[in-house]
Amino acid sequence: MKNEMLLAVTQLAAERNLSHSVVVSAIKSALENAYKRDELAKGQDVKVDLNPTTGETVVRTVRRVVEVIENIDEEIALSEAQKQFKEVKVGDEITTGFIEHNPGRIAAQTAKQIVIQKLREAERELVLKEFSDKTGQILNGTIQRVDPKHVVISLGKGEGIMPITEQINGERYRVGQQLKFLVQRVENSVRGPEIILSRNDPGLLRELFKTEVPEIFNGVIEIKALSREAGSRSKIAVFSNQEGVDAVGACVGLRGLRIQNVVNELLGEKIDVVEWNEDDAEFIKKSLSPAEVQKVVLNEITGSSLVIVPEDQLSLAIGKDGQNVRLAAKLTEWKLDIQHQGSISSDQDFVELKLENSTSVSDLGFASRTEKLIVAEGIKTLGDLALKRESLLDVKGLGPKSLEEVNSVLKSFKGTPEKIKVDTKKDEKPNQNVQDTVLEGETENIKEESIDELNPEDEILELENLEKSQEKISENKIDTVQETVPQDDIWNIGKISRRKSSDSSQTLRFAEDIEGIRSSNESSTKKGKKERTKAKNRKGNSNKSR
Repeated sequence: MKNEMLLAVTQLAAERNLSHSVVVSAIKSALENAYKRDELAKGQDVKVDLNPTTGETVVRTVRRVVEVIENIDEEIALSEAQKQFKEVKVGDEITTGFIEHNPGRIAAQTAKQIVIQKLREAERELVLKEFSDKTGQILNGTIQRVDPKHVVISLGKGEGIMPITEQINGERYRVGQQLKFLVQRVENSVRGPEIILSRNDPGLLRELFKTEVPEIFNGVIEIKALSREAGSRSKIAVFSNQEGVDAVGACVGLRGLRIQNVVNELLGEKIDVVEWNEDDAEFIKKSLSPAEVQKVVLNEITGSSLVIVPEDQLSLAIGKDGQNVRLAAKLTEWKLDIQHQGSISSDQDFVELKLENSTSVSDLGFASRTEKLIVAEGIKTLGDLALKRESLLDVKGLGPKSLEEVNSVLKSFKGTPEKIKVDTKKDEKPNQNVQDTVLEGETENIKEESIDELNPEDEILELENLEKSQEKISENKIDTVQETVPQDDIWNIGKISRRKSSDSSQTLRFAEDIEGIRSSNESSTKKGKKERTKAKNRKGNSNKSR
């Protein structure tokens, strides 16, 4: 019997992944309830001692010490109790005689049910303790059952549920499929702890990048913003906290290996990684990639932005079903209005957008006391007031009347282009190289001189000078190209700065453009040599005639 008890405890602990002490406690509680239902110990308080090592069980009755006995099953006289325990006093509880009678079938069945119930409660507490601190983390799971309203996932020590609202549209789940899930929350319901999992939460994408990109996990690269339409496309903005670390390149990985692992885990979801910028206009430009943006006009009072793109880039900026601009708006937290250049009458429209946000708080007509409290919060202009108006709710001294006054001032500017910034960096023409201009001017002057007017010796000398000038021009162009375009970025069109060449409107975009410049320089050099040869021939003919 002792060996059987010990074997049962060990087996239950192994099957349910519980400790021996938990199983022993459940069995003790079950035996106590079983003996209380037995006729021999009916009405008595029973206590069971179970030795987990030997399996020995001792059952005793518990009685309360009193002066006068009223209930013989629950009480014991003080004089009788002091025979066993000398220091006992009235009100104490003592364990008395042993119960050696074995309970019947009903009591045994009751004990079995109690053991099962206690073990289930212990399992629920274990699961709750195991997963309660994993909210927001990624777990590997195996699809166990697919129901119309939810999917049941095995997590090893517990089971998770993924409701239909947390599933990705278009994903088809099959039994036995292994996927990664985000623990959204852990609820302790009547049926036990419920682990709610998700596949469409943006946090899943964030945690996957932490797993795949060590720089994000270590804090070198920070995820500043993220927008996601699960199963279709996502945009993520990253920023490097360490100089010399390319945030976008680190997330993409060598040959796109890192980002491809994330895409594969999300079953083909497209991901755009852009560099975060504290300048809202620049950030909006990057967020609309792969489209090119010409100008960005910000209205921070209304939280809207006018984005001007070339006409051939309009559909690309908006995206299929408006997805690209929708994700960019979520990423930047700006309302974006995409317009093409042809829809704007002239650049004068941008000049007319006055920066009314620079209006001082002192010029807005506030009461003296209200103005001082507002300025004390670091609000100096109308634009600052629009951005920080919610923080005024916590300012002591600003009552309902003052806040109403602030709102009325802001409403008076509603719909006008306050706090507007005009970003026209794209329209700025790159500066021409001064040395190129000087050398080209010299070359033109040389060409304008008629060679026929010179004698043969001077003609040869001038042609040599012309050839040297052309060589200087070609060397300067090549140096300028090498300085303008880093070797690593020469194939990245988006990072190549556009620059006009000195003699035409040719734009440097590819490495072939550099070869074109070199070939043109070589042809000009050959042309100079031909002219030099002709001059020598003319000199020889003149000598013969003499």
